[in-house]
Amino acid sequence: MKTIDASRLSSFVRYAPRAGWSEGALADLFARHGVHRAALDSITARVPQDGALALVQEICDRSDDDNLGLHLALEASPSWMAILGVLGMSLANVREAIEVCAEYARRFDGNLSKSIYLVDEDGLPHIRCGPRSHEPPWPRHFAEADLAANLLMLRRFTGTTIQARWVSFRHAPPADLTEHAALFGTTDLRFRAPMNELVLPATTLDLPHRSADPALAAYIRGQAEALLEARGGDDLAGAVRQSLRDALERGAQPSIGGVARSFKMTSRTLQRRLADAGARFSTLLEEVRCERAIALLRHPHGCLEDVAERVGFSDVRSLRRALKRRTGRTLTELRRRDDDDAGS
Repeated sequence: MKTIDASRLSSFVRYAPRAGWSEGALADLFARHGVHRAALDSITARVPQDGALALVQEICDRSDDDNLGLHLALEASPSWMAILGVLGMSLANVREAIEVCAEYARRFDGNLSKSIYLVDEDGLPHIRCGPRSHEPPWPRHFAEADLAANLLMLRRFTGTTIQARWVSFRHAPPADLTEHAALFGTTDLRFRAPMNELVLPATTLDLPHRSADPALAAYIRGQAEALLEARGGDDLAGAVRQSLRDALERGAQPSIGGVARSFKMTSRTLQRRLADAGARFSTLLEEVRCERAIALLRHPHGCLEDVAERVGFSDVRSLRRALKRRTGRTLTELRRRDDDDAGS
């Protein structure tokens, strides 16, 4: 079951009475969607994602505020971003916050749909939220609130009016973008995009945090480690899978050396830790290559030779063998199943 930080719901729930929700109706709303209301007061609690998003959508449906997400982001505190928000604000600068929070996000959930904090080849920081393009999108106001809150928190932490380079959303554009442009500080607003993403200037990385507190950072790191231990430790195999997915989507050919460096360890250490977890790098790589190949083959004009090359197989024959090992089906059977699903 996919889960989400409970604290992300808090602003919507606090808003609900303004939209006409009674206490009894709210209690029923939580019960119907399987979300414990008390969890909203914790920066470490997580709740079922599907129920949480359905709950938020119902609250939004009762609102006549066409920019509800942006307005609720203005009320957000660091706890909106759960334990990583509190940790990020206590670190020295934006660069350290992105690096450390990216590491913990990966460790908390190795199956994250995307890296949620990263710096691209041009030195631009990216903050992402929500599922991948083939999965159902988040409700519009929830996605807009999340990205806006991240930007507003960074402005608060640094005391600088940071302007976004661009912002993208998976949903369709609203009729009026005036408030979006004013809040994000850019008219480069992209809709119906593959992901919800906030992209910032490279100069943002070296902005110091006014709230930097080494003692608090050490304490929150300790809490994060304890939380990881309580959850059964790191999902290293899941984290490696996601690193491999990200590399293939960028058009890179991943290697154990490159993945190990991204985790700040040697190849030998990564192999040993995967073995301790009952996994092998070569197996994970083949799994992710097959997953990516199947996605590419679903396109009407997917060329076998091109797909094999893009995911790192030496030839089509190697691709066919790997798909058979991983799925138990031949390439013809996989394509026929997709055609049947499309027609049903």
